[in-house]
Amino acid sequence: MRRGRFIVSSRVVIPLRSRLQRRRQHGSVLVEFSLVALVLYLLLAASIEFGRAIFDAQAAADAARVAARELALTPLPAGATFDDALADPTVKARIFDPDLLVVDLDTFPTGTALDQVFAAMPIVNRMLRPLMIEERVTIAGGDRNLLRYPGALLTSATSPTGLTVAIPEVVARANDGTETIRWLSVLEEIRPDPADPLSGPFSVLSTGPDQGLVALRVNVPFQAAALSGYMHQGGGTFDPNGTNVIVANDAGVAQVNAAPGGLVDADSSSPVYSGPFGLGQQLALGKTVRPFRKLVSAQSIYRREVFR
Repeated sequence: MRRGRFIVSSRVVIPLRSRLQRRRQHGSVLVEFSLVALVLYLLLAASIEFGRAIFDAQAAADAARVAARELALTPLPAGATFDDALADPTVKARIFDPDLLVVDLDTFPTGTALDQVFAAMPIVNRMLRPLMIEERVTIAGGDRNLLRYPGALLTSATSPTGLTVAIPEVVARANDGTETIRWLSVLEEIRPDPADPLSGPFSVLSTGPDQGLVALRVNVPFQAAALSGYMHQGGGTFDPNGTNVIVANDAGVAQVNAAPGGLVDADSSSPVYSGPFGLGQQLALGKTVRPFRKLVSAQSIYRREVFR
């Protein structure tokens, strides 16, 4: 029953003005939460993604250190180049084999555990396991479950799975966001001329300033699942660039050097590393854009101790 400005019930008497104030308070709380939630999401996403980046950098540094030490202790000809060393059967069996960067999870024999598969791999391949991603891809009309190193998925005639991985490095970006890339190996020598093995310091016949050094790097493409990529055009370092999102355009990508295998443009359950160049894509602001991306390179140098 209504009496004046009060609502009378059998249990409680509530002023009408108080009810209206409570409704307005509830509405203001929702507005405040929507504003704060955006900042909280950005902080949470940044914390998770940059934590992943730090983890990747640490894992790559450990792998690079072990790779350099093992290559320095392996008895190889004094005049052998770094490329010769990676092709040596002993090195491929004990230290690093680029043909084992992709593991087909559907081909395990019954009763075989993943740990058993990696236990039989070279030591650097085992150390790269924490960096690998699991995805389901559709290639040539068939679905395959893969555990692989991040980067671009390529075909390989020597790999047991028929697949391998290469790292795309973005060396230039046009005003419309399309990329120019250079292909890198997961494990590569640090040398002045990437195309000339003798310019590197591994061989005692090196044309560079140093000879008899193992100087290498491990490349890891870190690509975020929760942060989009933006390009900076002119101005200062901290100038706003919120309107310069990098649109994913694989058709416009240019290559500086040839890919070390055939490009595989497969449908993937992991869009962060999808596409023929492994540059990834995600939906943001109503567009298909690139994820936030950084190329992590961990370096290590050891002097070769054994020659033959």
